[in-house]
Amino acid sequence: MKHPFFKITPTLLVFSIFIFGCVSKKKHLAAIQTLKSTNEGIVDDWQKRYNEKRSELNTSEEKGRQLELNLAERKGENNILVGLRNELQLQIETMESQMTNLGSSSQTAESNLRKDIKTKESEIAALQKKLNEVDGVLEGNKKMLQQISSDLAFEFQSMNLNSVEVTTRLDKVVLIIPSDLLFRKRSTSRVITSGNTLLEKVSNILNRHPQAIIQVVGHTDNSSPGSKKFLDNWNYSSLQSATVVRSLVGDYDMNASQLSTVGKGEYEPRASNSTQDGKTMNRRIEFVIFQPTEDLAKEIKRIIGES
Repeated sequence: MKHPFFKITPTLLVFSIFIFGCVSKKKHLAAIQTLKSTNEGIVDDWQKRYNEKRSELNTSEEKGRQLELNLAERKGENNILVGLRNELQLQIETMESQMTNLGSSSQTAESNLRKDIKTKESEIAALQKKLNEVDGVLEGNKKMLQQISSDLAFEFQSMNLNSVEVTTRLDKVVLIIPSDLLFRKRSTSRVITSGNTLLEKVSNILNRHPQAIIQVVGHTDNSSPGSKKFLDNWNYSSLQSATVVRSLVGDYDMNASQLSTVGKGEYEPRASNSTQDGKTMNRRIEFVIFQPTEDLAKEIKRIIGES
């Protein structure tokens, strides 16, 4: 591309010839100098403009290259982002698949768990029913003993017999009657009339509880029996307890299978034998009333299904 100042030169030349032909040499030279100066100013001005435009062009080209570099860089970053996005998408799809499988597995596990829980609930309900029945047996035994204790205490309180005692010890009731309320002194073979009244009341209460077992236990103080016919206090206490049992069965229709006799002699004293009051307390007949552990255990085993 030709610079604009090349278009000015032919015109300048023609104009110079014209001037040259019309004016003197001196004037001609002066005109030429003037034109030359003017033309050089125009050329310098155009050169300056050219340089400015070239600088602007170079700047634009540099910006273009920078933009291309930036674009390429952004394109590279975009590719990385696209790759990351695709990777994340794949992870999401994998997780969704796992969650679906997990949901299916969870549903199956939940269904199985519900079945197991239902089975366990049925088993627990059955065991609870058995436990309630066992508790019922034990509670029934407890109520029986409480009833016997209450009835005996009421009877003897109504007779103002303060020397007769009724106590409850764990799984049994113990009725304590002083020997002199049942026997004459040194007697073992026959119960006195007032003693029969006591035995009648005792039998009336105990006959209402055929499941109860009654041990009739004779006790003495440490004195000698006082007669050669008694071998010792064991023999003496055993004969007294046997007489009481015989009377309960023969006179008051108690079941003999509920009754047993025991003679303890002087070996389970309630008080010291060093005083007369102590000796009186130690001479006694005890009625130990309970339901046999074997019977309770048998009933409980029946409930829980053990042979």
